[in-house]
Amino acid sequence: MLIVEDDDVTALVLSEYLAAHGYRTTVATNGPEGISKFISLQPDMALVDVLLPKRDGFDVCFVMKACEHGKRAPIMLMSAIYRDAEQAETYARGLLAAGFLKKPFDLDLLVARVHELIGPP
Repeated sequence: MLIVEDDDVTALVLSEYLAAHGYRTTVATNGPEGISKFISLQPDMALVDVLLPKRDGFDVCFVMKACEHGKRAPIMLMSAIYRDAEQAETYARGLLAAGFLKKPFDLDLLVARVHELIGPP
């Protein structure tokens, strides 16, 4: 699983929590790096923060979903600044994202959603 998150603490928490539940993770810290790792590593899934340096998460999601691997791999967008969950969810669906997580979110619910999207580790 690819985590595209520029906040080191958030990236570490997500990576460690998912790893504790059996998922292998890789972290990218900005938009272009996230796209590059998504294309080269072809992860089962990507968690993409909306507010990223160099290229925002909405654009990153659009590029990922346009590539061949992105047509199969679910992408979840996440953000602390987009508080209108309904509007963000609508926008995420328009980008073909598998959903939108409003930070802070319950890590157990995240793992349940990941399990639902890609199955057990």
